[in-house]
Amino acid sequence: MTMRTVVVVMCAAAVALAGCTTPAPDTPPPTEQSTKDRPAAPRPKDRDGDAVLAAVRQLDLCALVDKAMPGGTRPVARQPFECQLTGTSDYVTVQAIRIDHQIRIASATRTIGGAKAYVSQDGCDVYLPISFTTALEISQVLGNDCGKLTNIAAGVVKVLANPDTVSAKPVWDACTALAAALDADAGTTKLVENGLTGCGNHSRETTTGSISFTDDLPPSDEPKPPQTTTIGGTQVRVYDEGDCQVYWRQRPFESRYATARDYQVAVHTPDCDESKDLAESLMAVLEKAPPTDAAPQRPLLYRPDEQDSPYPGACAYVDALDPKRCEPYVEVPVPEDPAEILTVAFDDADVQCALSVRAVGAHFGTALLPVATSDTGTRCVFVEPQRRVQLTFSVSYGRISNESDGKPVTIAGHPGYLATDRSSFRFDLSSTSELDGEGTLTLVVAAGPAVTTGPPSGAEAKAETVLADVLEAHFS
Repeated sequence: MTMRTVVVVMCAAAVALAGCTTPAPDTPPPTEQSTKDRPAAPRPKDRDGDAVLAAVRQLDLCALVDKAMPGGTRPVARQPFECQLTGTSDYVTVQAIRIDHQIRIASATRTIGGAKAYVSQDGCDVYLPISFTTALEISQVLGNDCGKLTNIAAGVVKVLANPDTVSAKPVWDACTALAAALDADAGTTKLVENGLTGCGNHSRETTTGSISFTDDLPPSDEPKPPQTTTIGGTQVRVYDEGDCQVYWRQRPFESRYATARDYQVAVHTPDCDESKDLAESLMAVLEKAPPTDAAPQRPLLYRPDEQDSPYPGACAYVDALDPKRCEPYVEVPVPEDPAEILTVAFDDADVQCALSVRAVGAHFGTALLPVATSDTGTRCVFVEPQRRVQLTFSVSYGRISNESDGKPVTIAGHPGYLATDRSSFRFDLSSTSELDGEGTLTLVVAAGPAVTTGPPSGAEAKAETVLADVLEAHFS
């Protein structure tokens, strides 16, 4: 049996165009060359979490923005971990947030002021990573002025070469405060961090609840107005609408850029007695200084060549949720016999990369880096830091079924189909000169996750040439 798949995909487009072959019943057994039998690449190590948290808690974001934009609009602080430029026409916000893999792969990797950055094309947000999970975000509520935001980011990077110049008294983050209020340790409490300003407790030992520092509006007074009462000498509003939320203004808030000497805190649990008890405990915690037993992370930002996620090498650019199912390509030999290629490549993505890496590099450019993935089948994915295009090449058994209703095509004497949609196109070719050959080669080319248009101009012709080169070299 002979089958081969070459695929270039954009995130969801790859899924939409998948499944164009029908597996044969006699699939070969795993071979000794299986990717899973090779040692895994070393996984990047994250920065010390306590050091990162200490650095962020003492970082005065408004002082940072003020120094990065001298002579500009005076920034305003309304809550911890956030600063706003409200006098600008497009309402710029700088805040410390939780960053994840999906934000990274949906953004283009850039170098701003000598530091690693991610620039989202959706609203043009700029992210400066501090750890695998924490970043500074510079964003706009209105407008889409990428030049302005990157200029602000460049100023921020320059100031953060010495973060001590914009440090202040440390402030509480939501999860540390919630853990202290619950008097619980990590072994018994499952705290889910939605961000530095929000945290939820989902342990079995205590009632589910959450805390938020965000300056969001409380629930509407209609149809049931809140109860106003006092807890620990502080006036609160209690919203009982099936579950229970308690809102209050918490002191101290000592930023010299603050519009008030307090900030809004909200507690949410299923029961009002629980919410009031938790609010009282949090008030006692938040009125004290937070712990300062960890030295702050230095340096704060990443160099352009530093790894800032748990994904090894170019796997950082792949839309895959599990970093354990992606490995940087390891060079391996390719058998000369087509039947042996199919047997070896069936469960070895490195062999699939070896089959296609030269042709992809010759026609799409060497900026596309191969990685071996096994999240949705064994594949070789070609990715780039800019996320403009993504290619996936795979070899598998199964006759072409044309489930995507593609039009007939022939490349290098091998018949098959070409299917297209708005963001991608896919070639499925027989591994032989007959349409009902037992193997299939597939090439999907799609826009990368950082762009909103389709594949780049001329990509279809390049894909045909890649397929022709691979077929002529290994399946003629």
